[in-house]
Amino acid sequence: MADKKLQDSRNPRQISRARLELCRRQNGGMEFFMKISEVAEITGLEISTIRFYERKGLILPDREKGNTYRSYTDEDVNRLKAIILYRKMDLSIEMIKSIILDGEDLQTVLRRQEEILKEEREHLDGALDLCEKIIQDQAADPLDLDYYLNYVKKEESQGRKYPEVMEKLEGLAEKAGLERYVGFPVWTRLMRYKWLRRFTGAALILILIVFPVFMVAEKALEWKNGQADPQAFIAWTIIMFIFISGFVNIIKRI
Repeated sequence: MADKKLQDSRNPRQISRARLELCRRQNGGMEFFMKISEVAEITGLEISTIRFYERKGLILPDREKGNTYRSYTDEDVNRLKAIILYRKMDLSIEMIKSIILDGEDLQTVLRRQEEILKEEREHLDGALDLCEKIIQDQAADPLDLDYYLNYVKKEESQGRKYPEVMEKLEGLAEKAGLERYVGFPVWTRLMRYKWLRRFTGAALILILIVFPVFMVAEKALEWKNGQADPQAFIAWTIIMFIFISGFVNIIKRI
């Protein structure tokens, strides 16, 4: 009875680790397979998060023959633990891939991340400084906007950094996941700052929307003048609606 109370006092992750160790002993120390629910309990990750890392190719569990169930090993669990640690340092998925899959030197990646985090911290320090000044001034709405913007401009001229005014663009590119296509590995030095990668990603989105709209208008005009195949107009119209629909869904998620 005392053992039962002791077991019940442990959290689910501790119980899962105990089960894992028991299975190892019963299996003679040989490799054995786990279900995704067991991996979720051991790592503390949501099942949807584990599947997300699978889709990104960070873990590759075996699939059982004849069905779609996946089997996970100790290696998968250890890799997920590494991913958790890397994400705690705010490493992007692409950075984690470069370490786990491409074998890039960990210290090199972390030094690059350190530069990025320092840059972001400087921006946050600037934002905090501005908040504190307005609080200390006991300023009320409506603010003296010109005064505070001039204050920011003066501080920036002296080396103080503030967040860039591009929240929507950042959110748009981040939700679309396009930032992973820029900056790594081709433009690593040029695109080492997150805001620049997201801005480039947002620009790509806008181009992908504008171009199909332009093509639909052009094909419609050519069709009207009898110079284009109606199928070309229909094809570009479908492409345009696909891109616009995706764009609207991304906007809703920001």
